[in-house]
Amino acid sequence: MLKDSGLALGAPWRVLDLGGRDVNGSIRDLLPHATWVGCDVEPGPGVDLVHDATRPWPIGWDRYDLVVCTEVLEHVQLWRCILQTASEALRPGGPQTLFVTCASDGRHPHGASGAPSPAPGEWYRNVSPQPLQEELEHLFRQATVTYSPRPGDAYAWAQGVKR
Repeated sequence: MLKDSGLALGAPWRVLDLGGRDVNGSIRDLLPHATWVGCDVEPGPGVDLVHDATRPWPIGWDRYDLVVCTEVLEHVQLWRCILQTASEALRPGGPQTLFVTCASDGRHPHGASGAPSPAPGEWYRNVSPQPLQEELEHLFRQATVTYSPRPGDAYAWAQGVKR
């Protein structure tokens, strides 16, 4: 997705990582010259900012060139709100690009903290490609969603926030 976006991968982008708590690895090495800020609902490794991303991005907080959100949406009932927050966190005049990966059709449930199964009471539901595409098209001028049946993941990127 990074290559398809046309972004200069060696640029010093300011990147917001929504759901950025490191539970099983990081993608930060894919943009090695970027400045990363990890945002998550709870503190932990890789988290610089504790914020519930289903809530609006607060006015006056920093804005970013890129937002990434990997393997989060399936763990949040209000996943559409996270995409809205991502669009709000992108700075006007920048590349305004969002990258998303999530569990989709056919993927087995798994826990938010890396456990093989969701914890009791933990929300989990796969995000189908079509609703993901529709929500991204509502928020962005360009959106692409690709589905991979093995392992059952959706990969998406969107550019150009509709404000």
